Amino acid sequence: MALDTKRPERFLPEERRAIEDYYTKANAKKKSKKGLPPGLAKRGGNLPPGLQKKLERDGQLPPGLQKRMEPLPVDLDRRLPRLPESWERVVVERDVILIDRRTNRILDIIENVIDIVAGH
Repeated sequence: MALDTKRPERFLPEERRAIEDYYTKANAKKKSKKGLPPGLAKRGGNLPPGLQKKLERDGQLPPGLQKRMEPLPVDLDRRLPRLPESWERVVVERDVILIDRRTNRILDIIENVIDIVAGH
């Protein structure tokens, strides 16, 4: 698949809407989620300020967060437009990130879209 040079390096408005709608519904249905690591539970699911600051457009995903990347749910991913081959939409903590896997460069972020409930 050839790279779509017309595709901007960010979430398209329809992608952003679909992702926000999906998680708004999922967050409303969610009763509980597995407990967070102790450090994150103390922060209510927020990353430490130093790591959060590194999550910015055109920044690189730090190695510690690369290990925490999870794919988007399949039923959500199927609803979204196809991406260039090396790009991926991933979940990192509360955020959905559009990343270039060749360089780990963050292309765009939808922040705090996922509601994390600390387990007791």
